[in-house]
Amino acid sequence: MSLQDQRFVLFSGKGGVGKTVISSAYALSCARRGERTLLMELNVKDKVSSFFGSSSVGSDIVEVEDNLFAVNVTPDAALEEYGLMILKVKLIYKAVFENRIISSFLRSIPGLNDLLMLGKAYFHATEVATDGSYVWDKVVVDAPATGHGLFFLQIPSVITGFISSGHMYEEAKRIQDLLQDPAKTALNLVTLPEEMPVNETLMMRDELQERMGLATTSIIANGVYPPLFSQEQYDWIDEARDAVAPDSELLGGFLDAASFRGQRVDLQNEYLERLENEVDLPLYYVPYHFTDRVTFPVISKIADQLAAQISGEQEPTALSAQ
Repeated sequence: MSLQDQRFVLFSGKGGVGKTVISSAYALSCARRGERTLLMELNVKDKVSSFFGSSSVGSDIVEVEDNLFAVNVTPDAALEEYGLMILKVKLIYKAVFENRIISSFLRSIPGLNDLLMLGKAYFHATEVATDGSYVWDKVVVDAPATGHGLFFLQIPSVITGFISSGHMYEEAKRIQDLLQDPAKTALNLVTLPEEMPVNETLMMRDELQERMGLATTSIIANGVYPPLFSQEQYDWIDEARDAVAPDSELLGGFLDAASFRGQRVDLQNEYLERLENEVDLPLYYVPYHFTDRVTFPVISKIADQLAAQISGEQEPTALSAQ
């Protein structure tokens, strides 16, 4: 099954590996294929609007690109939406959920915020129009980073493990069933080809499978340095560094930079080979983009690169950063 096939697609990974960039680029690739796509941030400082040059993304769904919509889910907004779905009337919702005692009680329930946000994502992944068709062809979730991400994805199974009936149990069970259905849900891990991110990626893959029965769908290696020179050329650079006169600062600086780039590529290749050897999953490569900030052209290029690899039009290792 291709990553293009599932309706509910989540991205997680170690903090700082670029999962919001990858989530946004993947969502854009879906929208370009003609799928009505919803990209969900979860109670974070909005980054999506800066990627797409749109107005700020808040708790109301907004269109950020043709066929691509975004929302930044907060627990309070999710609770209000959920409460109104149950109680129907806003005045009654305010009387119940904004009551000081009830509000304090709700805040004291461990995991409730995560369940509300996950429930909001579940709602949109299964939302149908009056004609019975799905409202969204694709729901893409920029899930929390590794530690919080594990708890976030585990909360439905924790709830169903403690209680066996009632509305909260039924809600958690429906979400759990969706997460465990590989035909509908794709859970992807984003990493950098470095020691700590790769270690956390492998740990999270194992934890998801062993503790929650959740299979990882793919791994995306982000920030991969394409090699600039052949091994023969790197050997020549090393020889030239030894031969260059000590007072040739400019030439020496260029040679040092070229040598450093080669060492960086070699180091990354070690961790990429580790992923290839230890992970029996599709592995996609996203080149490092040399830019001071991520803007729409970068997101657009990554969207094309991911789409080409996922569709099989391009070999992952054949990617170029240019």
